Amino acid sequence: MKNIIVLVLCGLISGSTHAKVKPIVHYNFGKAGNVTYAVAPEEVTPVKGTGSLSSVGRPLFYADAPSDKAAKGQGSILFGGKEDGYIASSSFGSATGNQVLEVWVKARGTKGDRQVVVANGNDKAGYTIAQQGQNWILVSGGSGVVKIGEVVKGQWTHLAAIVDNGQGSVWMNGKKIETFRPTKELTNNFSIAVSDEEKDFFHGEIYEIRYSTFTKGEFKPEADFLLNYKVLKQKDENRKAERKALVNQLQTPGLGKEIVTDLSEELQSKDWLIQAVEEPCRLLVKKSENGMSSMFQLNNGLVSRTFYVADNMACVGYKNLSNGAEYLRAVKPEARVCLDSVWYEVGGLKEQPEMSYLLNSWYPQLEASQQAFTLQKVETGLPLKRYPWTPKYNSITTDWPAKGLRVEMTFVPTTGMSDVKDVEVRVNYELYQGMPVMAKWIEVVNKGEKQMLLNDMECEVLAVNQDQVERMHVESDFSFALVNADMQGSALMHYNGTPKAYHVGGSTTKWTVDKEYNTWASHNQAEDRFLNFPHHCLLLSKLPMGPYTKISKEQPFKSFVTFELLQDNDDRERKALGHRRLYKKLAPQVTESLISGGITSHDENKLKTFIDQMAELGMERLDIMAWPGISHDNLDSAYVQHWRKIAAYAKERGIIMGGYELQIASRGRGKEVDCVHPETGKQGSLFGQSVCIASEWKDSYYNNMWEFYDRTGLKSYNMDGPYHGDPCASTEHPYHTGLKDSQWQQWKTQVEVLHELQRRNIFIPIPDWYFLNGQCATGMGYREASANLTPQQQLLLGRQYIYDGTWHKIPTMGWMTLQLVGFYTNDPRVGLEPLCENIDRYEQQLIQFLASGCMLTIRGNRLYDTPETKAMVLKWINWFKKYRDILTSDIIHVSRPTGRDLDCMMHANPFIDHKGMIVVFNPTESDITKEMKLPLYYTGLKGKASVVTEDGIKKTYQLNSKEELVLPVTVKAGGTVWFLIEE
Repeated sequence: MKNIIVLVLCGLISGSTHAKVKPIVHYNFGKAGNVTYAVAPEEVTPVKGTGSLSSVGRPLFYADAPSDKAAKGQGSILFGGKEDGYIASSSFGSATGNQVLEVWVKARGTKGDRQVVVANGNDKAGYTIAQQGQNWILVSGGSGVVKIGEVVKGQWTHLAAIVDNGQGSVWMNGKKIETFRPTKELTNNFSIAVSDEEKDFFHGEIYEIRYSTFTKGEFKPEADFLLNYKVLKQKDENRKAERKALVNQLQTPGLGKEIVTDLSEELQSKDWLIQAVEEPCRLLVKKSENGMSSMFQLNNGLVSRTFYVADNMACVGYKNLSNGAEYLRAVKPEARVCLDSVWYEVGGLKEQPEMSYLLNSWYPQLEASQQAFTLQKVETGLPLKRYPWTPKYNSITTDWPAKGLRVEMTFVPTTGMSDVKDVEVRVNYELYQGMPVMAKWIEVVNKGEKQMLLNDMECEVLAVNQDQVERMHVESDFSFALVNADMQGSALMHYNGTPKAYHVGGSTTKWTVDKEYNTWASHNQAEDRFLNFPHHCLLLSKLPMGPYTKISKEQPFKSFVTFELLQDNDDRERKALGHRRLYKKLAPQVTESLISGGITSHDENKLKTFIDQMAELGMERLDIMAWPGISHDNLDSAYVQHWRKIAAYAKERGIIMGGYELQIASRGRGKEVDCVHPETGKQGSLFGQSVCIASEWKDSYYNNMWEFYDRTGLKSYNMDGPYHGDPCASTEHPYHTGLKDSQWQQWKTQVEVLHELQRRNIFIPIPDWYFLNGQCATGMGYREASANLTPQQQLLLGRQYIYDGTWHKIPTMGWMTLQLVGFYTNDPRVGLEPLCENIDRYEQQLIQFLASGCMLTIRGNRLYDTPETKAMVLKWINWFKKYRDILTSDIIHVSRPTGRDLDCMMHANPFIDHKGMIVVFNPTESDITKEMKLPLYYTGLKGKASVVTEDGIKKTYQLNSKEELVLPVTVKAGGTVWFLIEE
């Protein structure tokens, strides 16, 4: 005999009904006393009306119910999502009559295919309330699919569909969401947690379902749903109180904060690349008119970022104040975090009607997600010092950290986010004075007792207008070998085939398609290519893999830092100059400038002789070059004593020193500590065999290295092969758990080393791209084979390297080497020995490298061999030091050297007395006299300029409307001339 349960009313109905609303059938599964996971009955009958339902599979009782019902010990029925449900062969009511179908439901997840909650009829002829992944939906035979709202895993939700006088509407928790067109037919079916075809099973709990009819216009949503209106009212009052408290907190005084009646839209009249913009960085808070919503804006006179605050907070504006361009087209969350494999949004608002543009009038209708971390407070402070740095080694004098304002926004979980109830996410912005740049990072804080896994994250989510994508430079300090590289580009010359992104560390900057942006005009494929895929206009800043990091009370998490530069023009020089200014202000150690001598010897006498020559010439850094370089973990007493003696001898003569070592990339250190290739499970790396610096090698090597530095007094970190980005699939190394966190943990280790080096005031010339974490210089252009070309070839190639290498580097960020002897060869055609017999070629190379302002190393066994050679070298080093301020300033790219005509290096700096320096080269075999048109705009000069020749003759020239100088020059065959530009 079948088990039959009759569910009694007994006050279980949450809402009340009046005579004009007639419940036709009401199923309530909230019987008290049932044991969790006890088998539910095979047949259920309603507490009101008629219509038995037969079970499919084995539904279970579960001791949980909405709010106050759970407190009374009531429960629900749990459906397993695979074969459980209830079904009847008839439907209720009519297709078009006035009716309401409502249900209390709780989902166990937000993934998977469609799952039926309740169906009266079916999709084609009837109404189905269902779960579709992260959304509750209604499927009406009349209008297809209508979104009801967002699924909050583990949260009881009231859903309803109403048909009133031929108009349909869907409701969620007593709030009207959307309209729909009613079905015209109703097939025979009424089912719970399963479709009429016994498919689409629901995984979750259902407390009660009611189907009612009513007289036209007589259903009152504010009173007639199965809702506890007293609880709803209290929740609404609490929500309003929280909003008022947030608005009040925003309007309290704070550093850099101003309360205003309107947010500024004033455009900037100055060009920040040639004039100092000194407006302070401010947080402008618009005084709230209703106490329930607010707006605030980060503004420094060059860029503004505007936020709207209501039930949550969202960025609603991102403007370049130099040209008035608006970058934002749609509202997105501030960030996204994946905790214990579940994605959560941080901030943001939903229901923007159109994602290709944003209207101010839409703000009040935007809604908060119940699955998003919600803004709790906004605080201000000064920018943080990302790493220690003291001005030194001929660097510029500048503020560190850069002058500006930091804003920290704290977000907390909603009541429905029980799995992350102890987690806070802090979104940090920094805005800097005098440049259209913002920095952004997130912090995740776990205040609970249980560790949580941060699988993944998106630290910036920005819907950008298509026409501004190319005018937005975005990069982060999560950077090493190929992090800024095109995976099809020249950086992959070392590799066979195309590696996966995580093999070499793809960029954190992802321009992708916004799936919510579906009204842009589509083009044919060829045109998309011509237009550079304009629909790739959703910006994400995220790691290529990981971080896959545990977060606990003791171990909060801080992400990498994303930097965003808003460009106001498409001109290549202007955009690149803005990028270089970013480094100059936000990584000022790149302005350190040292003239270096390099030697490949350990012999004490040879080294002292070389140091003596360096001192006589005024050189500043000694580099013990490959091979043999220096072993920085060798603490043998004699070895340490030797280098301490040499370093002290150099220091007495005003010279710092360091030595080459191949440290990490392509250098294995032993099976136990080397990287394990993720595809073979054996030792191996993409760029040769590399050690894993999240292994125990980290402890032994770096401890020895710091002791070596302490005992020897070395002040330069000349390491080749810093962490290159190689992943490691080992599960045995103590500082990472496996593949997914191996890149993040190794990058963190390398960054910690760089920060400690800066704390010790050590100069850091290394390959790769760690500039935003303390690196000073990298190769200007990297071709080892070019070191073995003839001096004549190296002349023109060197200038081409400098031209190409200074688009995104200021001169001091790139090193060049003047080879007095061969590199891997003793071929006499390669070097310049004897120096006195090749003094002209020596001079030409020396001039061009010093004229570029690059980080120059002169490599050989000696620096001069006769008084004449010494005088020549001393002359040009003294010239460089006299004009170092302008020679190490930005290069303006006039033309790439071709060998067929004059070429020149032109430096510009509007913020110093020496506004410009022009050095002209003649690579041909004939004297050349001609007029050169030179762009002086970025010197800051207007109308006229004074030009001083190398003979000291000064002449004033008029500039044209583009601030161009037409300069007559004469250069002898193979010769050089230079001109100083002044006001």
